[in-house]
Amino acid sequence: MDTLELPPARHAAALNRLSRALDVPVEEFRDEPSDSDVSNLLALVQLWSEIEDREGRSRVLSVARQEAERGGYKGSA
Repeated sequence: MDTLELPPARHAAALNRLSRALDVPVEEFRDEPSDSDVSNLLALVQLWSEIEDREGRSRVLSVARQEAERGGYKGSA
């Protein structure tokens, strides 16, 4: 599970969207993996892509929301 299974154009588009959303250079996604937040994000996206059912993804989102709320996240306006 080293890379996302996307066609190159879609892979680049996804990286560009993540880069803009996180306000980090797209090169951060292409560098050698490390223990950085970007590497953890990529691991999360790769794991997400392996969850095939809607209920499983819903459970993951629920846990993520709970953790974000513990950190002060109020939800999107």
